[in-house]
Amino acid sequence: MRLTGKEIGFLMAGCLSALLIFLIGVRFQRERPVTLPPANVFPIDKPVREILKGFKPNTCLPDAREGTVSGSIDMETFSEEWLTEYYDDRIWWESEHDRGDTEDDHVMHRSMVEPLRRLVELVVAEGGHLEVHDAYRPKGVHAPRSLHREGRAIDLTCDDLGLERLAILCWAAGFDWVYYELKAKKGAHVHCSVRREPNRNDWIMADPQ
Repeated sequence: MRLTGKEIGFLMAGCLSALLIFLIGVRFQRERPVTLPPANVFPIDKPVREILKGFKPNTCLPDAREGTVSGSIDMETFSEEWLTEYYDDRIWWESEHDRGDTEDDHVMHRSMVEPLRRLVELVVAEGGHLEVHDAYRPKGVHAPRSLHREGRAIDLTCDDLGLERLAILCWAAGFDWVYYELKAKKGAHVHCSVRREPNRNDWIMADPQ
């Protein structure tokens, strides 16, 4: 069967269209952004960063301002729907022992939960007992720009391991910003904060061996 010139033209146009669609698909496949893995890809009892050899007092990691790393407070866009409650009997919670204080240290930003869970496992594995002194505080003792007012900051101690070791484990657990605060008015502690939405591309998986 002989094709007419018009039919040959339609056939060639169809072939070219199919080839063009294929090439676009290949390009899209190559340039498609990598999807971040869900939180549970990282074993909760393993560090997500290298265990450091030391952590000097009154220093922070990364070596930058907290607002630059974790993001500054923004109460105009903050929603209490982002808050959640976290409980673990292996943690000593200051709000359960304070009298006349209305704070609840179990309340925190949802992005705080995963690194805190991992920290508990790391601390317990070394025979320690984590203590939480401050989490979400909408009013009161903290500065007006404190991330405690969004529940994105937490103050921790651990008498069994000491603050330097605790700071090392906090960094390994994946908090976005860790500060070994020795000259604090309320007493020495480790202050940690998180972004509203963590970027797990910044985490460096430690060798589990």
